[in-house]
Amino acid sequence: MSRIQARISNAKKFYGKEVEKYDYEKMTLPEKHIEYKSNLTEQLQELAINFDDSVDSRWNKITCIIHKTVEEAFGKTSRKQPNDWFDECQEATEAKNKACVNMQQRSYTRASTDKYREARRKEKRT
Repeated sequence: MSRIQARISNAKKFYGKEVEKYDYEKMTLPEKHIEYKSNLTEQLQELAINFDDSVDSRWNKITCIIHKTVEEAFGKTSRKQPNDWFDECQEATEAKNKACVNMQQRSYTRASTDKYREARRKEKRT
């Protein structure tokens, strides 16, 4: 006989590429807004659309131009840095991982095992 236990995978699920975020604070500035409009109209006027092309190819060209001009005019935002509490958790996890490696290298001696267990408790409390 065997016993089977189902569990949900903890693997990170990746559904597609990360959405690019533009600096929307710059969009409220009138100078940048005017610059964006003028650049967009210039780029769209330069675009030569062949009516023999499919609708998808024409749409891809237009969206590419729009994204390029938005990036030139406003730029992208950087990701926010993690909070201070995350740094504490990260330090506790790194200490636990070092204790685990130390325990494995010392062939599971009692002292190294106790240090690992203590580091693991500290990590869980944090």
